[in-house]
Amino acid sequence: MKRWKLIVATFLVTSFVIAVLAYNKRSLQERRSQNVIQTVIPVATAVVQWDTLYPTLELVGTVIPNNIVQVASETNGRIVSSSVELGRVVRQGEVLYVIDDELRRAQLLTAEANYAKAKSDSARYWFLKQKESVPDAQWDQVLLQYRLAEAQLIQARRAFADTRIRAPISGVITAKRVDVGTIVNPGTIVCEIVDVSKFKVQLNISEQDLPFIRVGTRVELRSDVIPGRVFQGKVTAIAPKASDVHTFPLEITISPPFGELKAGMFVRARFIDLLPIAGLTIPRDAVIGSSDNAYVFVLDTLTKTVHRRSIRCGIERNGIITVLDGLQSGEQVVVTGTNVVTDGATVAVTNTGTHQ
Repeated sequence: MKRWKLIVATFLVTSFVIAVLAYNKRSLQERRSQNVIQTVIPVATAVVQWDTLYPTLELVGTVIPNNIVQVASETNGRIVSSSVELGRVVRQGEVLYVIDDELRRAQLLTAEANYAKAKSDSARYWFLKQKESVPDAQWDQVLLQYRLAEAQLIQARRAFADTRIRAPISGVITAKRVDVGTIVNPGTIVCEIVDVSKFKVQLNISEQDLPFIRVGTRVELRSDVIPGRVFQGKVTAIAPKASDVHTFPLEITISPPFGELKAGMFVRARFIDLLPIAGLTIPRDAVIGSSDNAYVFVLDTLTKTVHRRSIRCGIERNGIITVLDGLQSGEQVVVTGTNVVTDGATVAVTNTGTHQ
């Protein structure tokens, strides 16, 4: 009887031990399975592909006239006459102001008389010199006086001409700074003339947009204060050097008719027929880091792991960026999940797409 009880007890203990070991094995397998699932990161990828970017660009600029000149006096004196009126159209060379010229006229008359005498003397002494009737030293002195008189005449003529302040360009008078009776000095600004025979638009373009534009690119211009009107123009100048904020000054010449456009207006410039850019492209969301130190996570389709790879970025447009170096066509880069994956991580691709 005791032997039977011992066998039963041994059987129960052995069964209990086997059950405990089986439970522990099953629990261990479940934990391992959970750990594997937790280390597989779901991501979305995009295929690296050749594409052509057709950019669109619209910027705001300011209308400026063809030329603006601040007219200044070149001599000193009192203004005795003026023909300057705001809004008046003037032609190049037209007299705008007259400065008191009494003394300069007298100086001019004296210079003309001295020159006439010196010229007559030089002609007479030249005749005598040909006959060897005067020494060379005397002839040299007469010739010197003639040249001095000529120089003084040129100076006197210029001083007299400076008493007439003339329009350096054709245009419209937009500012009047002095009037009759005002004493002016050399450099005194007397008025402003604006040449409105042409209108231009000045704006700044970023270095990212610069490769799309060239001299001759057509532009459509619109102003909010002139609804319904579209003005045509083209790019006529691009600065070869960037400003301190890495933008390039650009100039657009507007084609006539100008209609109601005025200098100083803001206009929206829409660039037409921008240069397309072809190359390997990926979504901008796949790029991590700055443009100078950019990298992506590339999918290994065999091992389902991702690996960090440095790239060199090019032009970006509408969420798509060109890649100059570091990737090959057909490879897949992580687009969604870049903030959680690490180099060598195992991933589960939930979606693989292309981009337009």
